[in-house]
Amino acid sequence: MPDRPSDRPADRPAEVLAELPAGAAAPATAPAAATGQASGTGQGVAVVTGATGTLGTALVSRLAAAGLAVLAVSRSGDAVGAGERACLAADLGSDGAVAAIRAALPPGELSIAVHAIGLPSAPGVMDVDPGLLARSVDLKAGGFLRLLRAVRDRIVPGSRLVAVGGHLGIEPTEHAPLAGVANAALANLVRQLTGPLGRLGASVHLVAPGPFESPRVEALAAAKAAGRGVAAEQVRAEMAAEYPSGRLPSAEDVAQVIALLRDPAAGVLNGSTLFADAGVRRGIF
Repeated sequence: MPDRPSDRPADRPAEVLAELPAGAAAPATAPAAATGQASGTGQGVAVVTGATGTLGTALVSRLAAAGLAVLAVSRSGDAVGAGERACLAADLGSDGAVAAIRAALPPGELSIAVHAIGLPSAPGVMDVDPGLLARSVDLKAGGFLRLLRAVRDRIVPGSRLVAVGGHLGIEPTEHAPLAGVANAALANLVRQLTGPLGRLGASVHLVAPGPFESPRVEALAAAKAAGRGVAAEQVRAEMAAEYPSGRLPSAEDVAQVIALLRDPAAGVLNGSTLFADAGVRRGIF
């Protein structure tokens, strides 16, 4: 029978963290106070997956400007050109990504790791390929767990692990089954990780932005406009009108919210979901 949470010693890593390949190093356990920028001296390390996407690029730029050594991970491995220390081609849907990321990490303790991969568009829930649905969950939730295992031996008090989800995981629609199901699974995983990471003095966070300015949103607006026989500018104006501010957030806005989690006080937000949607959601929870 599995141990009850109260039976576990405070420093015992839970099984969700413990399944590492043979030879993997144990996590750092130094008792230093949380700082949000790692507990030791020297340059902190940041890892961003989905680094060549709109949000990923903004994150790399923001974290590099903060003085972190950024490893930019993407399927292509293309240079981001936003101040990253190194680039890496890795598929977060494959277990091979764990060793690849671990080997490519710059020297130093982990300040923040952000899982920011996006998902492809797909048909509605009645027509979507079930295999694609499973693949999406593996990329989002499984990919976050692989990222965590890749950086586990660099985690110190104050390290932040951040998953980028979305409001469709909480407010599902029949038109976006991949994002809805995958982000719901990701939210569940984040809550499971609060204990294991909290006992290491680190924290885990889910950031759920709504639509933000990006080529993908532009393409969606153009497709809606074509279907209705109206100008794309009209659809864009209608989208912007849904926001109290009258505009969609930018990727830089969302990246700034994520970067703020490096603050020492952000540890109290362990396990929380931050809705970086500029007020477009109307739900209470």
